[in-house]
Amino acid sequence: MFAIIDSLKNKLDQSRSLSDFTSKNIENDLFLRWIFHSNAISGNRLSLLETKVVLEGITVGGKKLKDHFEVINHRNAIYYVEKIIRKEESFSECQIRNIHQLILKNIDDENVGLYRQQNILISGATTTPPDYTLLNDKMAHLVDCYNSAAYTFHPIEHAAKVHSDFVGIHPFIDGNGCT
Repeated sequence: MFAIIDSLKNKLDQSRSLSDFTSKNIENDLFLRWIFHSNAISGNRLSLLETKVVLEGITVGGKKLKDHFEVINHRNAIYYVEKIIRKEESFSECQIRNIHQLILKNIDDENVGLYRQQNILISGATTTPPDYTLLNDKMAHLVDCYNSAAYTFHPIEHAAKVHSDFVGIHPFIDGNGCT
């Protein structure tokens, strides 16, 4: 499957010659849709157009401030991740905590960047996250596994596995899916 994806990507890369303007428009559209859909999954009630307006710095009347912060915070978290990638920094727990802090800024300032200090149950889930006393070890192991296997798996497979493991650990009280 990954060989097919790589082959199609190579064909696309070879056949396209987009102008900078077109490339930027496509990037902006993907960015907007990424933020919109990620927030919608978590219950944000802004429409795609309203999300675009918030990203342009305008407040949408009649909408919760929390919904606005989720859009702004998600944008800032993406910028932070892009900066990490450009600098080619190694994956770390500090980065995970920083992303979480950016995601929940002005929404849950009491818990930003902090691993949960209690056990939780997730409504509708068939599994239970690990005991909170194990989180430091579980997260250290996650980061170690990510960094040691970085070139072993296809990037898509690697990202999916790390995301799945992270969500399974559920280290934070809230914001795990977006982080």
